[in-house]
Amino acid sequence: MTENGRRRIYAIIFGLILAGVTLVGLEGLAALEAPSWPARALRSTPPVNVQSTDFTGLADKPWIFEPFNSWGMRDKERGIAKPAAGTIRTVFIGDSYLEFQLTRLTLPGEVERRFIEAGQTNAEMINLGISATGPRSYYYRLRDVAFALSPDALAVFFFSGNDFVFDGQGYGQGILPDLVSEAPGGSILGNVMPNANWVLVNRLRLSEVLTTNKPVPQEFDTLAKIARLPPAERTPALARHVRHYYYPDLSEQQIVAIFGRDGDAFWQAYASGKADDESLQGWLLNLMTKAEVEKSPYFEATTREQAARLVKEGDIQATLSWLAAMDRAARERGVPLVLFIVPPGSVDPDYVDYWKHWPRFYAFNVIADYRQDRLLEALSKTSIRYVDLRKDFEGVRGAYRRSDAHWTDKGVEIAASRVFQELRRLERR
Repeated sequence: MTENGRRRIYAIIFGLILAGVTLVGLEGLAALEAPSWPARALRSTPPVNVQSTDFTGLADKPWIFEPFNSWGMRDKERGIAKPAAGTIRTVFIGDSYLEFQLTRLTLPGEVERRFIEAGQTNAEMINLGISATGPRSYYYRLRDVAFALSPDALAVFFFSGNDFVFDGQGYGQGILPDLVSEAPGGSILGNVMPNANWVLVNRLRLSEVLTTNKPVPQEFDTLAKIARLPPAERTPALARHVRHYYYPDLSEQQIVAIFGRDGDAFWQAYASGKADDESLQGWLLNLMTKAEVEKSPYFEATTREQAARLVKEGDIQATLSWLAAMDRAARERGVPLVLFIVPPGSVDPDYVDYWKHWPRFYAFNVIADYRQDRLLEALSKTSIRYVDLRKDFEGVRGAYRRSDAHWTDKGVEIAASRVFQELRRLERR
């Protein structure tokens, strides 16, 4: 070998050693910022354990200030290992339908209470619900965290409103995994340098919840104060806020025309003076305005026929692929899994009545209903154990929040009763 050849080999070896040392050093530095496992594998943003001084508009909702546990979950403290022999442990996986802070109750907490009241004091219902996540994150959360908890059963919750993925985003589709991802197990960096992955997602605002919500300073409190203004002042103040932060190209008159339809109809959910008034949120204002000004067939669907033209078979199959991957992983480990399909708010007559003045925004419910039917049809041809919660909610008033289509406490109790029944049935088997 020539001298030049040896130098090239030495240079390559030295470069690899230097790169390795650098990566190890970066991972070590990132570990000083990232939370420990399993928190770093669950969410890319630390939970905001809000203080009453930070959100004065929530002073009448003290449950919101209860701290999350050390894993970053809205749950009591849990251990990786089961606390005692004979403990029955079910892990709940889903999005804000499990985590949502604006309701007093949580679904896993209510199911656990029902088990205890039935005499099973050794039942644990562990909450791994994280807002603004979908089937891809559910899969990696199940694979990388839930199985490590030695569950006796898994309960996965799929929301028909926004949990669908598009063709090309299914399990196994794509040549390479993402370089960086909110679900660390689904990325190259997350598997090699989990702490660095967490820091990058967190600092660059790459998580879904951060990319969909515009960071407006103290917006929650600002909107709460607007909702408490005299009726004649509320809508104009809201229009100024929306124009300033979201749609500067629109006039205040145009925005007032959107939110001022049918007099005070919009404010029914926010300004009744009751303690359980709903909380006005910026993302809703943004989407309502967008639905009115943007030309898109997705804001014009009022019938199933129109929805059918927008829903592609590839989207259904891509979504199904993640659900099947979770079911397959559970079967391989001998852990029973139940998939619960959460219907959109259109099952609640009060929700439908509220949104009749904004049909373009309501259109997403029409599409969600149709997509749900297509998914249920596809699920019926598989061996996946699933439960259609629409049968429990259809026609029940007051089960869904009118503003954001999450369950009310009444809705949580309805779902908890059905989930409890299904898990008891599973246990008997």
